[in-house]
Amino acid sequence: MRLGVDVGGTFTDLLMHDSRTGRVYQAKTPSTPEDQSIGVANGVRLICEKAGIRPEDIDLVLHGTTVATNAVLEGKGARVGLLVTQGFEYTLHLAKSWTPGPLFGWIVMDKPEPLASLADTRGIPERIDARGRILRPLDEEEATRLIDDLCGSGIEALTISLMHSYANPVHEQRLRAIVQQRHPHVPVSLSSEILPEFREYDRAITTVMNDYGRPIMTRYLSRIEDRLAAERVRARLHIVRSDGGLMSARAAADRPVHTVLSGPAGGVTSTVMLARRTGLGNLLAFDMGGTDPPMSR
Repeated sequence: MRLGVDVGGTFTDLLMHDSRTGRVYQAKTPSTPEDQSIGVANGVRLICEKAGIRPEDIDLVLHGTTVATNAVLEGKGARVGLLVTQGFEYTLHLAKSWTPGPLFGWIVMDKPEPLASLADTRGIPERIDARGRILRPLDEEEATRLIDDLCGSGIEALTISLMHSYANPVHEQRLRAIVQQRHPHVPVSLSSEILPEFREYDRAITTVMNDYGRPIMTRYLSRIEDRLAAERVRARLHIVRSDGGLMSARAAADRPVHTVLSGPAGGVTSTVMLARRTGLGNLLAFDMGGTDPPMSR
């Protein structure tokens, strides 16, 4: 028995598939914003009753969630600290100023509010070039002072995004080791692990977004797993990724940025499956949610 759970801002929808008989069962319960795991538990009891099975009979739980999505859209994420290479403290604020070329060069877009403030950003004395060669060794003494200052200011998570760390992550890894030794309660994300690609803004904002949703996602998944265990569901919890794939709950808690489009991705995947089965080749998917209405063609 496979159970799919989609928690939205208004309703929690559940679908159970019996792979032996091919039968499908559905259930819908009101979402519980104060603790969304309550709505999930209510739905599990309801759909098990409809299917005439025990919670122990469920083999797999798949969950699409908008927790990370809504945290970003509503600005309710964590307070994130940011460590960058000295001289690049304004990376998130500068973002991408304009589009080169005669076709779109005249377009000036409003820049989003940075998810990590300038006050919570520190420049680390170090430099690595695009080939991964160390041009300026990491000043560990100054870095430690800056880390102590930032971690002692009340941040909830810390992003480390240094220049060209995709080519050589040694300085980012050393900074993480310092944080874990001196401030083990602060979760840390490295840009060289979250998005090991060039273009410092894209890498930095993606990694900051990971930390922005990390504490809330960790708490949420912990509650969901505890609630499922209380309902005697023994199956492991898997989270839908933004690309439509799956990841473990533990991986989702560590890298919630991969779930920012988790909820909408489920709708897109279903649309693709529908198109293949019906032979239709030009479909428009519209998902009317309680917070945002994603569309896909």
